Amino acid sequence: MSATETVQQRWSTRTMGWPRPRVIISIVVLVLAVALPMIVPDRSWLTTATLAMIWISLNQSWNLVLGYGGVWNFGQLAFYALGAYAAALLTIHLGLPAWLSILVSGAFSGALALLLSIPILRLRGIYVSLLTFGFAEVVRLLVIADQSGVTGGAYGLSGFDGFGFSAGSAANLNYWVALGLAVVTTLIVLALVRSPLGNGMIAMRDNPALASARGIGQRTYQMLIFAISGFLAGVAGAVYAHVFKVASPTLMGLGAMTLLVTMMVVGGMGTIIGPIIGTLLISFVQMQLQDVPEVKVAALGVVLLVVILLMPRGLVPFVGSLWGRFQDWVSHEEADEDADAESAAGGA
Repeated sequence: MSATETVQQRWSTRTMGWPRPRVIISIVVLVLAVALPMIVPDRSWLTTATLAMIWISLNQSWNLVLGYGGVWNFGQLAFYALGAYAAALLTIHLGLPAWLSILVSGAFSGALALLLSIPILRLRGIYVSLLTFGFAEVVRLLVIADQSGVTGGAYGLSGFDGFGFSAGSAANLNYWVALGLAVVTTLIVLALVRSPLGNGMIAMRDNPALASARGIGQRTYQMLIFAISGFLAGVAGAVYAHVFKVASPTLMGLGAMTLLVTMMVVGGMGTIIGPIIGTLLISFVQMQLQDVPEVKVAALGVVLLVVILLMPRGLVPFVGSLWGRFQDWVSHEEADEDADAESAAGGA
């Protein structure tokens, strides 16, 4: 038996019957996240955390297309905003329960994303970005220019009931709903990435010619991913509308898109943990700089510049590569020790 095999066998013997470190860390983080309303210093932190959870859900849905699919889709915020408007209109005019309006709004956004994927299938590169960004801008301008009162114009829609929680417990319950959405969205994306659909999607991103030669149909995969991503974004928008009881054009636009893309770039696109880390980091940095908006924009620009220069793939892949090097070093050290021990035993 070689020294490397000895190290691997010894490590698997040590960890046999024990949960993996990632599982333990995930459980601890989730427990702390659930307990957050009891430990935050004030309600502004809880409001920021609630918004961050919704943004995590949105960024995970966007990461599915942008990070794993490799499609530079800049229309995701339109599906997010349309989900919020659909939930608000369904609640105001039809009186649908919040949970039902969320599902219907997600289906509406998913159907629009599926329709948008049809012309995108004929385009490549920068033209995909231009088409999706143009779609988002058209949606935003139509909402602002609406004079009928259906969308509320530039002021948006407000005054609906939301989830109907009592005033005393609304903040905590809204946070837990947003946290549950973030967890479920992350698990859905994780399951998709590890499924045959996800493998085909990643193959199309990394080597389209080889993937096509192996029978992976780009059209089918892209349409499915767009529809699922649009559904998740619409659900996130609907939850935002019910939590904050407002749906307005500020949910989309260049400023919001820049902020959310920065979160994904900082954390690391094409990873599950990256959007979570990037969203939490940028959200709380933004909260601390809220009273100085001119400094906030500059600070976010500096953070983005530093990450692009020093960690082009994002924070999570960078830390992962450092951890991989450390593990390789430890394995080599243990292998050398085992080899020396075998040599000494053979000499004896």
